[in-house]
Amino acid sequence: MVFLRPRGHAVTPDDLLTLLDLDGPDGLKDHVAGPILDAPQASPTLCSPTALVLDAWGLRLGRELLADSERLRHLGLGEHAAADFLAAAFLPDPELAPDCADAPRREFLAGLFDTPAYRALHAGTALCEPAAAVAATAFAEGYARFRAERETADRDDAARAEGRGEPAGGVCRETAALAAAARAAAAAGREIDDLREAGVSLGLGPGRPGANDPRAVAALFRRVRNDPGLRRVCELAGRFRVVARAAQKRKSDDGFDEVTGVTLGGDVGRLVPSELARLLVPELELDALRRIAERQALCREYGATEPVGKGPVVVCVDESGSMEGAKAETAKALALAVAWVARRQRRWAGLVAYSGDSGERLLALPPGRWDELALADWVSAFIGRGSSLDVPVRELPDFFKRLGAPAGVTDVLFVTDAACRIPAD
Repeated sequence: MVFLRPRGHAVTPDDLLTLLDLDGPDGLKDHVAGPILDAPQASPTLCSPTALVLDAWGLRLGRELLADSERLRHLGLGEHAAADFLAAAFLPDPELAPDCADAPRREFLAGLFDTPAYRALHAGTALCEPAAAVAATAFAEGYARFRAERETADRDDAARAEGRGEPAGGVCRETAALAAAARAAAAAGREIDDLREAGVSLGLGPGRPGANDPRAVAALFRRVRNDPGLRRVCELAGRFRVVARAAQKRKSDDGFDEVTGVTLGGDVGRLVPSELARLLVPELELDALRRIAERQALCREYGATEPVGKGPVVVCVDESGSMEGAKAETAKALALAVAWVARRQRRWAGLVAYSGDSGERLLALPPGRWDELALADWVSAFIGRGSSLDVPVRELPDFFKRLGAPAGVTDVLFVTDAACRIPAD
C-alpha cells in the first residue's frame, strides 16, 4: 500500500496507523494513549541474583552442594549464595558481577578476594571439588555471621537516628566486610587442613573410585568433623607420622654401594683425587700428610640402604576399660601411623582391637586403596571390657587366618597400658 499525503499536510497518528495497516478491528488504534512518536521508556536493569558471573553449570553445582550439605541448608542462604561461595573456591579466576541483588554478599566476596589468606587457600582449592566444597561451607558460615552483624548494626543506627541512643563511632562497612572475610578464609584454611589430615590418616589414596571422589571425601570429612574422638586420633596420627618418617630416613648403614658425598677423614683409600695429587707435589706433601693425620683430608663418603622386612604388619590395640579416653586415642593414633608406614612400604597391614575374652574387632588393610569408612568405624568403636595379657597372644594365629594375612615374616606390635591380669603360667 502506498500512502500519499497532500503538500503541507502534517502526519497525524491516525495517518501512521493507516500506513502500517493498524487501523482495523484488530489493530492498535484503540490502544494508543498518546502521541505515537514518543520514545519508549527504557526498562530498568535487573540485578544479578549471584555476586559472581556464573553460567548454568555453576548454578547447578551450587544447587547440588546445597542439597548435599546440611550445614549450608541450616544457614538458609539459598542456592545462589551456595553457588557464589563454591565458585569463589573452585573457579581459577572468579569474577564479580557488576551488581547483585544481595549487596552485602557481593561486598563480602570483594573483601574475601583481597585477603592474603584467601589467595593462599585458593591455590589448593581451585579445580579441586572436595576442597572447594569444604571452603565454600566455611565462607558461607562467615558470611552468615557477617550479615547478622550488619543487620544488628543497621538496627542500632536506626535507633540512634530516632533519638533512642547517642551516636557512636563504628567501623566502616568496607573494613567490617574485609575483617569478616579474613576470618572466614582463616576458618576455611583450618578445615582444609583437617580434611587433608583426615584423608591421609584414614587411607584416602589412589584407586577406585579414587582420592578425588567428592562424595567419599565429603562423607569422611563429615564423619571426622562430627566425632571429637576421631578428630583427636587423626591429629595425633599426623604427629606420629612425622616421627615415623624421620625414623625411616635413618634406616641406613655404612657400605660401599654408592658414593653419597664428601666428608673429612684420614682414610687413604677414600681420598679424593685432589688430595692424592697433593702427595705428589713436594711443596704440598707435608701439608697433605698433616691433613691426613689430623683427619682433615677430603674423603669420599659411601652409603648403603639397609634392607628392611617386607612382610605383614599387625597392630593389636588394648581396648579394655582402663584404656578409655586419651589412652585409647593415643593407641589408635599410633596404630594409624604404623599402618601408614606399612602402606608407604607397600606392605599388608592388619588392625586388631581386643579386650580379653570379651571379643575383638579385626580390620585388614591391604596395600593400595583402603576402605576409609570401615577404618573410621574401627577407630571410633570401643569394647571397654576386661583384659588378660595372654589372650591376644593365644588368639593371634586365629587372627591371622581371619584377617587373611599373607605369609611372611610378620611384625607384631601390642599397644596396652599393662593394667591387666597376667596369669602365673
